[in-house]
Amino acid sequence: MKTIYRVTALSIAIALGTGAGMAAAHNGAEKPTVANSIDDAATTATIKSRLIADERAEGFDINVDTDNGHVTLRGGADSYADRWAAERIAWEVNGVVAVDNQIIVADDGSEARMEANEATVSGELREGGKNVADAVGDGWITTKVKTQLLADDDIKGLKIDVDTKDTVVFLTGTVESRMQRAQAITIANNTRGVTSVRADQLIVR
Repeated sequence: MKTIYRVTALSIAIALGTGAGMAAAHNGAEKPTVANSIDDAATTATIKSRLIADERAEGFDINVDTDNGHVTLRGGADSYADRWAAERIAWEVNGVVAVDNQIIVADDGSEARMEANEATVSGELREGGKNVADAVGDGWITTKVKTQLLADDDIKGLKIDVDTKDTVVFLTGTVESRMQRAQAITIANNTRGVTSVRADQLIVR
């Protein structure tokens, strides 16, 4: 009978709109769901892409972690303005309910900055003697190139597909002018970790 009573009470509470609070009190904490995990991964990816595309944050080591919409930023920045810029970028992403900004402001090369950078994924890779782009792989390069193309005023909105194989970037699609084609190739070429760019299938229509 006790079990039946609990289920009935919870059902009534849900009908009254208080079920979430009672469930949290009963379980002690909100349990993550598959849907939440997918949403958190999408939020993290979006924030990372926007940080890479932003001139104030692209050169910094910033880790992004999301748990049920709560975002944590870690790493190092040159100034408080850059630190707050990273936080604003995170807040602008749909699904974010809180931002814990743990980014350390310190001069580049200082002990505090080095410790902050080493706490990030790319910092750990550097400490291990690995090249960040090589270690992250072709997927990282593809994301970086796509993000920069989307951020470029002359190219955004165009249909350009980006694929990377063994650090070689392949650009395919259509552009409206030779200048746009050249700009897309330049952006890809200047991306860290890219060894060459193939644009045979990037056509000027």
